[in-house]
Amino acid sequence: MSDERTGGARRLDTMFALFAEEQRKLAEFQKKMASASTVTESANKMVTATFDGRGELVKLVFNNTKYRSMAPAELATMVTDTIRRGRASAFGKIGEMAGGPVIPGVDFGDLAAGQVDLDKVVNSMLRSAFGRPTVAEKAEKSPEPSDG
Repeated sequence: MSDERTGGARRLDTMFALFAEEQRKLAEFQKKMASASTVTESANKMVTATFDGRGELVKLVFNNTKYRSMAPAELATMVTDTIRRGRASAFGKIGEMAGGPVIPGVDFGDLAAGQVDLDKVVNSMLRSAFGRPTVAEKAEKSPEPSDG
């Protein structure tokens, strides 16, 4: 049997090697996310919120009893603001851990936070995969049909 291999077999070997590398990167990313945490304090240091690597709230601590004298609406605003800022920070860390855009033109932190237009994500993926404008982009550029 000849040591020569067809171009197709070499390409297949290369594709498998690339796939294995992507699997390794994904496993490493998942490991980083599992061990990550983000801690955020309210502006007045009264509340501390802790988030896991996925940006989920895992702990909320009132650091003193001053909250007892606050108006309910003021306390609610302080808590929700602290949680919102903490989640945003945690999602930013996710983006940093990803090491760059997973999907071209889409920030991973924004994607994880649900702040990305899904049409934009799909269009970006298609543009990246095929190297040409998507059907939606072509439709946006074509003139409107006239009524007659």
